[in-house]
Amino acid sequence: MGQDSPAANAAGSGGVAAAPATLLAQIQALEASGALPALDRSADVKGPDANNNGVRDDIEAWIVAMPISEAQKKGAMQSARAQQRMLVVDLTDRLALQSAADQMAASVVCLSDVFSPNRQDGRSLSSKIEAVTANTRERARRYLDYSKALHGSVISLPNGNTCEP
Repeated sequence: MGQDSPAANAAGSGGVAAAPATLLAQIQALEASGALPALDRSADVKGPDANNNGVRDDIEAWIVAMPISEAQKKGAMQSARAQQRMLVVDLTDRLALQSAADQMAASVVCLSDVFSPNRQDGRSLSSKIEAVTANTRERARRYLDYSKALHGSVISLPNGNTCEP
């Protein structure tokens, strides 16, 4: 190694080159800084929901802390509830699957409406909620199982006000 290499400079100055942080350490640092929500990583697909409102506690805390309007927070909670329902629905019950899909479609329209005229912001938030909901291997697998169970179903976006009261 040449004298000008970073490792030589660190060693020459008595320092030790720092090993790159593990992915988990990087995620934990981002969570601690608030750049990422601190998420439940238990193997339980449902996860904790102390107040039984249908939204995992960690996702609810993340939504509550967002710098958005109350109407937008309500829409985000509706979306989180719909995402959570997709994880726990009976995959053998066609009516329950369709109901969960309809609830998800209504939440997409609601979020889009409450972010109007910047509807893309609502769709973007919906995608983020989906990502944080399926944040473990078990939850991601369950989400894929739900999608597979819906294969062949027709889902259309509803018209009008779809936001829950």
